[in-house]
Amino acid sequence: MHAPNVTVDQYLALTPAYQRWCSNVSPEACNIASYTTYLARVDHMLCYLAILYPTFVLRDEMVLRANQIPNDWETFVQQAQEARWSPRDIEYVVNHLHVTDLFLNDPDLATIPLEVCNFLANVIADSWRKRLHDIFPQRYFDVGVTNRDTSPEVYAIQTGI
Repeated sequence: MHAPNVTVDQYLALTPAYQRWCSNVSPEACNIASYTTYLARVDHMLCYLAILYPTFVLRDEMVLRANQIPNDWETFVQQAQEARWSPRDIEYVVNHLHVTDLFLNDPDLATIPLEVCNFLANVIADSWRKRLHDIFPQRYFDVGVTNRDTSPEVYAIQTGI
């Protein structure tokens, strides 16, 4: 899944914003710790945690990302059932995440190598896998990444039920 022996620092070095920042600081300051200190904000971290470590809840025997449940849940489920969606289909729709969609406002998005987005997708999937196991140890999940060639998509659905 992860590229062998590639570190976060190496992926970060592929991003234009980090490259620009490094060109304006001393070589000693061009590192992930200094860059993190330069950028870090509490509100940003809380938003990132909602992505990396989401709250999953049990609703109608489906395990769902709490902040992605449609406001009109009953209507959503009714329409999904009319479309012959299974509970796993519903979980997939609610629980999937297009990694590149997180960065639609990043002016450098078009120049970010796809391998960076795939790395982020793998990290998110790993985090979700652990989170789901911690919250629902009695349930089994398929957590993975699809669409690696275009826009990596993380998903989580129950299996074996």
